[in-house]
Amino acid sequence: MTRDQWTLGRRLLLVPVLLLLMALWQGHRADATRTDALQQQSELRSFALNMQQLQAQNSRESIQLGDKSYSPALAEALAQRRLHQLEREVGVARIGSWLPGPAQGFAALLLVLGVASLLAVHFAGKAALRSRARLVSLFYLGRQVLPTVLLSLVLLLTITVVLEIAYEALWLFTVEQSGSGLAKLQLLAGMILLIMLWPLYRLPRQLKAMTQLFDREPHTIFGRSLSEEQAPVLWARVRALAGRLEALLPDHIVVGYLDGFYVTSSEVELAPAGQRLQGRTLYVPLPLLALLDANETDAVIGHELAHFSGQDTEYSMRFMPIYDGAWRSVGVLRERMAGGFLQGLLTLPAHDLAVHFMRSFDHAVSHWSRSRELLADATAARLQGAQAVVDSLVRTSALGTAVDVCLNEWCQQPEAWPDDVLQALLVHLAAQPPQLPDGELDEVLPHPTDSHPPTIQRLQALGMGLDAIDSGRGLRAVQPSAAMACLEQALPGGGVLARQLSDELGKRLVEHHEEMRQDLEARAQAADDRCVLHEGAQLRGRIVLGLAVVFAAGGLWLGWMALVSGSKPALVTFFSIVAATLGALSVLFGVLGWRLIRRADTPALIFDAYAMHFANAPQGVALHHVEDYQILATPALTLRFRLAEDAPLPALRKKRFWGPDAKFDVKTRTISLGLTRWSIDGKALDVQALAALVARYLEGGHARHALAELQEQAQAAQPAGH
Repeated sequence: MTRDQWTLGRRLLLVPVLLLLMALWQGHRADATRTDALQQQSELRSFALNMQQLQAQNSRESIQLGDKSYSPALAEALAQRRLHQLEREVGVARIGSWLPGPAQGFAALLLVLGVASLLAVHFAGKAALRSRARLVSLFYLGRQVLPTVLLSLVLLLTITVVLEIAYEALWLFTVEQSGSGLAKLQLLAGMILLIMLWPLYRLPRQLKAMTQLFDREPHTIFGRSLSEEQAPVLWARVRALAGRLEALLPDHIVVGYLDGFYVTSSEVELAPAGQRLQGRTLYVPLPLLALLDANETDAVIGHELAHFSGQDTEYSMRFMPIYDGAWRSVGVLRERMAGGFLQGLLTLPAHDLAVHFMRSFDHAVSHWSRSRELLADATAARLQGAQAVVDSLVRTSALGTAVDVCLNEWCQQPEAWPDDVLQALLVHLAAQPPQLPDGELDEVLPHPTDSHPPTIQRLQALGMGLDAIDSGRGLRAVQPSAAMACLEQALPGGGVLARQLSDELGKRLVEHHEEMRQDLEARAQAADDRCVLHEGAQLRGRIVLGLAVVFAAGGLWLGWMALVSGSKPALVTFFSIVAATLGALSVLFGVLGWRLIRRADTPALIFDAYAMHFANAPQGVALHHVEDYQILATPALTLRFRLAEDAPLPALRKKRFWGPDAKFDVKTRTISLGLTRWSIDGKALDVQALAALVARYLEGGHARHALAELQEQAQAAQPAGH
């Protein structure tokens, strides 16, 4: 069991169990309290009747009550006063006896829902690995049920906690009003209950958002859609291949420079035109269309069309576009968790379950994606034979990587963008022999989340070995004239189209590069000063110390109340629990208050133009090494910085309790720093101001680093002698 699964199990199982045990204990106490109150009521009524009889007889008998003696009249008055109080206690006990029942039911439902969810996700993930049809059906079922389950978890958890807090607070209303202190305590309990109910108010909004989690998002492609009138030869070729494979014909064929061959059923938005395409789309990259011969091109296109044939059609057209957007549920829940500490705490189990649900299906989706690729290879082999598939795999792997590297370099330097990108690519590739990337043919087991099987496994599935690579044509040298001839044969007028797309892409890159440069300069200038953040909570520390004294006094007073509350077990238990809690809080608040005072003016985090410095770090952390950051609304506001994979690990000294020190998690590569009150020069920062400040400096650091790289690239691109 992984750490995340263990954490999820605790939140979905242990928390409901504890809540259920608490509700059962409250139910037992409610029954005992009501029974005891009714018994006391009966005994007091009998006692009062006896006192009335003694008064009627003019008896001067002395009635002993505790350590004192009373006359029958005074004893009756005390009994009547106690009976009046008992009537209120019985009424409260009657209400109190109603609360544990629903709390027990909701806690039990929460536990059952947690167990059922974990088991359902576990077995669904296992079943999805056994059958692709089961994967599709189970995920469709899960996407329908998941929002309701998540909201039910939040709802049940919130209501259960509210009911249990309400039960404990209810006994405050059985105490006689002897001053304003008790009224304020009752008002505080009511406010806590209202705060607890706030997440319930937001549930309808959450439900509306979560019902839209699986809507499809358009897939952006830089390219041009070709109609049958514009590319009759290419369309005829694709139509013939689809007919031979008994596959569905794509609704659109899009050509471009970026990416490799692929098909998609998601909505497509073309750049720069902004045109939107619905239905099945086949993307054809012009560089690879020129670099592959006719047989290899048929093999690649046949492989992609195979995803629209047989049982793969439904999977490709409906399932994958929906699955690709399903992870947004986690993002929506994470936004809900940022709404505050209480709301985040109540949403944690639901968030973890959503992550667990998606991760369970991730393995199955990747498993069947690898199987789909092998099946598509076998289907494509029916066209021109297995050797053509091998050659297409080898050539796209060998040249596709080189094309991507070359295009990426030119995209980073729009000033050096060639007038004819395709021709420049072919000349560049012709100057170096094609070769497979290192490790491409290694015997390795695919990772559970890999969507494509290793190349060697694809060759073996076709019944071919490594000798098929040497005997094939996949690693033949690139000849620009022959490549352009292949392009014209597959797409007459392809050379002209390639130059047009090259011009469009080059102009867009120049515009984007200038926009990016201006944006980077603005971001860099916005964070060029030094900023010192500290806790600045000296006043708050004194207030916390004052509260510690108040809690200590309240605990002593309630402890005394528990000792003198007579035969009322419900109040004895309640006062004892609250007194112990206040005593613990007084110690905790005392330590925390003194800690806040000591740390108030110590620099906790310093930003400058290039790095951030922590109190327990001898060296700063470069801003451009921070990949992402979060602000967690824990009891303290915590900043978490995730470092990039290539970033050097920081050397932090051991965290000190009395110092505003950061800590580093090697596994997640995150630096965490939590402060009760983030301040600059004694002025407090709220969450929005803190987020804006951190984002400004991180963006400024990344902007400076990017500008330096752009300057280096521009200098490298200048001709010698300039």
